[in-house]
Amino acid sequence: MKPTARTSTGLVALRRLTWWGTLCCLVFIAVLAVSEALPVRPAAVRLLMIVTVLGVCAVAARYFAVAIQGARPPGWRLAAVAAAAGGGILALSRVAAEGGFPWVLPLAALIAAVCAGVDRSWRWVLPAGAAVTAASSAIGSAASSWTVPATNAALAVVCALGLYSQVWVLRVVQRLDRAHHLERDAALAEERLRFAADLHDIQGHSLQVIALKSELAERLAAADPARAVAEMRDVQALARQALGDTREVVRGYRAVSLDTEIANAVRVLNAAGIESTCERSGAPPLSIATENLLGLVVRECTTNVLRHSAARRCTVSLGCGPDGVRLRFSNDGPLGETAAPGGLAVLADRLAAAGGRLDRTRTETEFAVSAHLPAEAHT
Repeated sequence: MKPTARTSTGLVALRRLTWWGTLCCLVFIAVLAVSEALPVRPAAVRLLMIVTVLGVCAVAARYFAVAIQGARPPGWRLAAVAAAAGGGILALSRVAAEGGFPWVLPLAALIAAVCAGVDRSWRWVLPAGAAVTAASSAIGSAASSWTVPATNAALAVVCALGLYSQVWVLRVVQRLDRAHHLERDAALAEERLRFAADLHDIQGHSLQVIALKSELAERLAAADPARAVAEMRDVQALARQALGDTREVVRGYRAVSLDTEIANAVRVLNAAGIESTCERSGAPPLSIATENLLGLVVRECTTNVLRHSAARRCTVSLGCGPDGVRLRFSNDGPLGETAAPGGLAVLADRLAAAGGRLDRTRTETEFAVSAHLPAEAHT
């Protein structure tokens, strides 16, 4: 599975590790049980035992694969499979070699697979399976001491819990990953709401006045045409002003300081579970145009991190020196060219028009955007 912004590479690796670890355990159990069946006579019984063990382990592997992928087979089917396999192993344990140890392990593995594939309403399978496993061990053991079946039952329980815990840990990590993405979505929605609130604050009053004046002009059209014309001229002026205000909001020309933009970005990213810090060196006064341009860079980079990366850490660095002001926005979660370059390309053109530049650097572990404006552009 190719990692995306919605599926972290760590989660994909953990899913693969869980599957291969579980499969290796099942192969080991099958080899151990089959090796114990080889001396059994007659040959027909030996063959039946080997086929049963391999079948149980194969079914367990199938249901573990389904559980690892997050699906849940019908509970009745799982219960039927567990009952049939348990009965088969119980029957075979009567003719097994003394001790019966390997014969309870396939059943324990299948019990773990059943428990991993059902919801909470079917979790009674675990204690029931433990009882069946203990009975299987006791029946299959020819020893007079109770320690042998007790030891076998304990080993079977440890085997079942060990296999089940691998899937359980994977599901816990998957839930945490989903919660992490929900936090990102919530942070992005909060940023959109903030932008919508800014747009409403600017446009709401103008549109309300335009509506009232146009309604007044309609009523005055017959009684006082001159005044109606004057009102419509006011409407035109208000419409042009509203259009200009809208463009200012979209282009980021509102009087919001760069420090505020950086603080908002750090707050939003931290809320999304991305550890974010700000580093600043030098503090000369910046012009409004410079703060607006760099504020746009901060907004665009924040949006890109939330939507198009798997970042865990971000750093915003602002430095001012004799050669100008430099802003660097870096994160540790590059996922390749998954995002459209339109936003950054537009910002690069705008910085170039102001005498600056916008650079993008990508490595295997970091993606960084650097914006530079010359000294004369920020004084």
